[in-house]
Amino acid sequence: MRTNLQGLAGRRVGLTAVFWQYGTYRGNGCCGKSILLRHVRDLSGRLLADHIWINYTAGFDAAGEFCRGDIVRFVATVDEYVKGYLGEKIDDRLLRPPAVDYCLKFPRRVEKIGRVEQGASPGLR
Repeated sequence: MRTNLQGLAGRRVGLTAVFWQYGTYRGNGCCGKSILLRHVRDLSGRLLADHIWINYTAGFDAAGEFCRGDIVRFVATVDEYVKGYLGEKIDDRLLRPPAVDYCLKFPRRVEKIGRVEQGASPGLR
């Protein structure tokens, strides 16, 4: 669980992160593109999440193509969701019990602000 995001639930916050890779998702009858961000920090430099998947939105599209290691600054809303198995199979519920976790939604004002070189420390400011 991303406990450092817990106190920010429902708020829009400024963030920095390191772009890692593109991805796709499929669920609830729809599919789309997503982005894996690592070393997600608030603007004061406090680590909020070691990694997080976020929807690929028009804001990311407008910022251009990303390469692994690009440092991204953006504003997003912190939201909570229930993860784990929610079906009726008891064995599956025991393996992946439902739990509250936190995600980022509605990213805006996306911009590339730099690059982390391979092997460098991800301590971003």
